[in-house]
Amino acid sequence: MSPLLPSPLPTFDRTLLRTVATIVPTDERDEWCRTWEAELWHMHHGSRRKPTVAFTTDLSIGLTRDALWLRTDSWRRTFSGTPVLCLASLLGLCLFSTIIAVLVTGSWHPLSLYFTDQLKRSLIGAPLVVFVTFATASRRHLEQGSIGRKLYWIKRQLFFLAKTALILTLTFLLSADICHSLRAALPTTADLLQILTFVLLALVGMRWAFHDQEQRCKQCLHALATPARVGRPSHNLLEWNGTELLCKQGHGLLSIPEIETSWCQSSQWITQPAP
Repeated sequence: MSPLLPSPLPTFDRTLLRTVATIVPTDERDEWCRTWEAELWHMHHGSRRKPTVAFTTDLSIGLTRDALWLRTDSWRRTFSGTPVLCLASLLGLCLFSTIIAVLVTGSWHPLSLYFTDQLKRSLIGAPLVVFVTFATASRRHLEQGSIGRKLYWIKRQLFFLAKTALILTLTFLLSADICHSLRAALPTTADLLQILTFVLLALVGMRWAFHDQEQRCKQCLHALATPARVGRPSHNLLEWNGTELLCKQGHGLLSIPEIETSWCQSSQWITQPAP
């Protein structure tokens, strides 16, 4: 907060402004402090109405909410589309599913026994899910540009393995939660339904994992954004027609053809040259 004020402010306002300013992102803190200093000065010196307790309370709440919004918006811009956010979201869903299972069973001990029994059956279907997903997934993809392909390839594979492990764990927890209520009355039916539910959810999750992997930057693994249509569908046989997705960090763009042709059968990742 700037030490020079247009006019002295009450001690409470200065303390509140100094305290709440720590929530605001550093790069926006000075401008935020100057704006609110002007608002507080106008409230105490420019307005003929004397501030009441209710008005001061509302102003304090508004000041705090404004600072919190700036902080959360900064987090959103920082982590939006990042691989960290993707893995953290999947991990959070796994923890949430586990908490629901604990609440349903009543304690951790019977839940661990139930999970152990169901896990043995799900391990039979997991390889089948992975095999079917890999067999049916499109891997026609070309890279253009000089980048450290080996290092980035290892990074992409590690991210994909972590994402796959979390998806399979999440689908197992969801299938176990869904079928737990039927186990007491129909144990055999519940076991078969649990395996079927796990396989179906895992197939959907794995397909999403492949699609999400294709829609990410090949270097920083951020989700690609700003899709733009390029070309005209009526000239598909004469010129390129499709969609281009850009990396927000400026690493490159992904060109996805609208219709596969003999001279353009796969998407292409084009690395932007270093400045």
